[in-house]
Amino acid sequence: MSETVNAPQVPEAASAPTPTEQPPEVDWKAEARKWESRAKDNFAQINELKPQAEQFRKLEEASKSEAQRLAEAAEAAKRDAESARSEAIRYKAAATHGISAEHFDLLGSGTEEEITARAEKIATLLAEKAKAQTSPTGAPIPTRPVEQMRPGATPGQAESAEDVLYKQLFG
Repeated sequence: MSETVNAPQVPEAASAPTPTEQPPEVDWKAEARKWESRAKDNFAQINELKPQAEQFRKLEEASKSEAQRLAEAAEAAKRDAESARSEAIRYKAAATHGISAEHFDLLGSGTEEEITARAEKIATLLAEKAKAQTSPTGAPIPTRPVEQMRPGATPGQAESAEDVLYKQLFG
């Protein structure tokens, strides 16, 4: 099965111009006037659109600053909410573990678990401190200065002669 392909026939009139033929004359002045007219139309259109473009830029700038203002307000609200939440957790931990206001700042910030763990440690340390401030008999250590006290001694260990005399006289 052999097929022959017929090539399209080119008419003789459409062949390439001979070197003796000249391209058609172009009226350069008419062409320049045409492009000048188009340029004037384009400049007129640009001048009409300049105020609209400026108005668009102003609106875009105003909306951008509005969006930034809203973003900053949202960020401030988030910080305030987180601060209030953290403070509420600290108050709860302080109340639960009996921590006084003077030690409240030791609770710090963080998650509820971290604050609760710190509150437990602080409560333990405060309990140990209170236990150390009482004498082994359970009575509080007197803070009145005692005459003739030796280094390392506690006021409750020995009574002076004056203390004995005072007790005899006044009971």
